[in-house]
Amino acid sequence: MRERRSSDWVVDLAGRHGIEAQVEHALIAHSELSLLRSSTASYDRLDFQLLGPGERLIELEVKAKHQPLSEGWCRLRADVPPPDLFVLDELAVRKIGDAGRYGFLLVRDIPMARWCLWSAGDLVVASRARHTRVLKRSSATRSKGKLVFNLAESGCDTQSLPEALDAVCAMTAQMESWWSAIDPWPRKGVQ
Repeated sequence: MRERRSSDWVVDLAGRHGIEAQVEHALIAHSELSLLRSSTASYDRLDFQLLGPGERLIELEVKAKHQPLSEGWCRLRADVPPPDLFVLDELAVRKIGDAGRYGFLLVRDIPMARWCLWSAGDLVVASRARHTRVLKRSSATRSKGKLVFNLAESGCDTQSLPEALDAVCAMTAQMESWWSAIDPWPRKGVQ
């Protein structure tokens, strides 16, 4: 895995803001979701707070995969086709978990032109590889936890953002029964 460059951050931030704006517009237009707050500039909250089916408070984190992963990341999950690999910070997973059972992760997979949605439950049971990335900035050396997921294991994948938001609603409506059931966590949405 190569070291991150300053130019990587520029590309990531520019792409992130456009995708967040696209999701915000789709949330405003969605008939079953009410956008309560956009927290895209916050480091303490997920990107969006919504009121959904059953008056449930939903939190949604939005991430993007801008390009295929390098060979180093692919070696960590040799069992997964490279187009299905996605890297996420451990911190983001902890924040989604902290949001509770109505926390969701929505990933815009740009190379494959799809949207992948995970509920907090999907993230709990998803397979993953863990990697510690060393960050070298000036004189301090720190590390960052990274998790490599398989996008094919998301709760829903679709070419359409409105369909992904429909899946948030459908999954929210089923969440109470899924969360407390003894059955294995369902794969690919409502079953």
